[in-house]
Amino acid sequence: MIKGRLAIFGAGGHGKVVAEAALASGWQDITFYDDKFPHENHIGSYVVSGNFKNLISDAGCYDGCHVAIGSNNIRLDFIKRLKSVDIRLPNIIHPSAIISSTVLLADAACILPGVIVNAGSKIGVGVILNSASSIDHDCKVEDAVHISPGAHLGGGVTVGPKSWIGIGATVINAIQIGADAIVGAGSVVIRDVPSGVTSVGVPSRVIRESLHE
Repeated sequence: MIKGRLAIFGAGGHGKVVAEAALASGWQDITFYDDKFPHENHIGSYVVSGNFKNLISDAGCYDGCHVAIGSNNIRLDFIKRLKSVDIRLPNIIHPSAIISSTVLLADAACILPGVIVNAGSKIGVGVILNSASSIDHDCKVEDAVHISPGAHLGGGVTVGPKSWIGIGATVINAIQIGADAIVGAGSVVIRDVPSGVTSVGVPSRVIRESLHE
């Protein structure tokens, strides 16, 4: 499916991954914007054409815009700013991802290679489902969450807004994870995680208030 021209805001490593997923899913032309412009005007073979202000001015030239920034708070802030000026914010979904037809998917999400999202789950605005992660049935992944590569959520898990599930973490069925929480890489979560904390280990335990931005 031909999808036209896409602007990506965020010319970093995650931006390169988003660009590859976008091209694989049918977008024909990618242009980057980043607030490091003009000090950075290329990312690999891609052109960086300007900063966020330039993106707003150029928005009419594109069929969609995607915010490719890892920080959950910053990503959601830019999404909200783009929504306020009525720019289309499509989901970027790699064609290898498997998503149930019963999933409710908000906009501005990024779903990368090998992801599985099962029946009845809800995925919020600006969520990143990173490579080879899985979301089982009836999960609720709220706005601006990042599920890292190889992380797995059992059925009926809720992850609150702007939380981060680390690489290779496992969350058992029916767990509630609050807002602005971090689950460390490789952790196994067998009990609920409050908002605003960092939880690590096997089994996972809270070690400190979250330092996540």
